[in-house]
Amino acid sequence: MLVTLAPDARGWLKALLAKRWSLPGEHSLAQLHGAALGEYRLIALLGPKNNVGSRYFQLLVADGKGRLSHSAGSGQSPDPLALGLHNTGPFPAFNWIEMTQYREVMRLGGETLELATTQLDRALFGLLAQFVPRGGHIMVEYDSPTHRATERMLTLGFPPVCSPIGYLMFGIGCRSFRDWYISEGGREGPRKLQGFMPLNDEIRREKAAKLREELAAFLLRSEGDPRDEWREVARRTAREVLVVLGEAA
Repeated sequence: MLVTLAPDARGWLKALLAKRWSLPGEHSLAQLHGAALGEYRLIALLGPKNNVGSRYFQLLVADGKGRLSHSAGSGQSPDPLALGLHNTGPFPAFNWIEMTQYREVMRLGGETLELATTQLDRALFGLLAQFVPRGGHIMVEYDSPTHRATERMLTLGFPPVCSPIGYLMFGIGCRSFRDWYISEGGREGPRKLQGFMPLNDEIRREKAAKLREELAAFLLRSEGDPRDEWREVARRTAREVLVVLGEAA
């Protein structure tokens, strides 16, 4: 992977590798290293374990010119697409992945990469789904500026699945959600949405039925001013989810 990068990008990556980061080697997250994301490639790096044994990781994006992703305002220094934690264990609930930082808008050289508008966010979550087995979960922060839509919809009390991040989780199989909104903030980290994979088919049917009820009730009570942007986007997404749930019944 190093030889495919531009010289400056290769230097930055080597600097990261000289610190606490390493290539994934035989770790399961190696499946993300070099994985295609549309016309781009992911670079996966592993960090240390935290005090409960979860492994830190980061994902960078490289384009066909060998440039690494960076955020707006950071100059040309590379920034990760995602920072997070990965955990595995003998019980289903011990298997999860969390993105404590997720930038869906990145820069590569003078070009902007918007994962949502290109639907590459769906491809990314599809890659992450392999680390969220039945009974596992995925968590994604929504405090970053590019997650304004998710933040607004959750703050307004709309069903989590109607938010952009919730809909991505639904797309990989999550059927129930928890909004970790910590009003006091700070020590618990950024606000995040958690999506749960049903443990078995029976639970999947049960969670899908509850989700249908929740969305039907939301559509009934949320009739209002069509100029209400967030409400209309949430209602449109709710109808799309109900179609999928109906087809899967």
